Amino acid sequence: MPYDIETTITSKGQVTVPAEIRERLDLRPGDKLRFKLSDSGKLSVEPRPRRSIFDQLDSLKLPSLGRPLAQGDIDDAVGQAMDEQVKRLEKATSTGRRGRR
Repeated sequence: MPYDIETTITSKGQVTVPAEIRERLDLRPGDKLRFKLSDSGKLSVEPRPRRSIFDQLDSLKLPSLGRPLAQGDIDDAVGQAMDEQVKRLEKATSTGRRGRR
């Protein structure tokens, strides 16, 4: 359904997007709008939603362990990442690339 709605520009140059349009486009605080002005003077506004990765978790295809993730799985992954970081730092230190020995 097309919309033809007027809004007013404030003294600070701000414009309120009418509620009907925000709802239809699922616009939320923090989303951006791109304004395009053609040579002929036609203005168009394009929504540029900024969404958190957490809003898209349901659509992510994560590998399955065949069972629910347990605290031990998380602890193991963190420990492994920390070990890898220590090895990288030790290697960088031994080659003189980072800090003094």
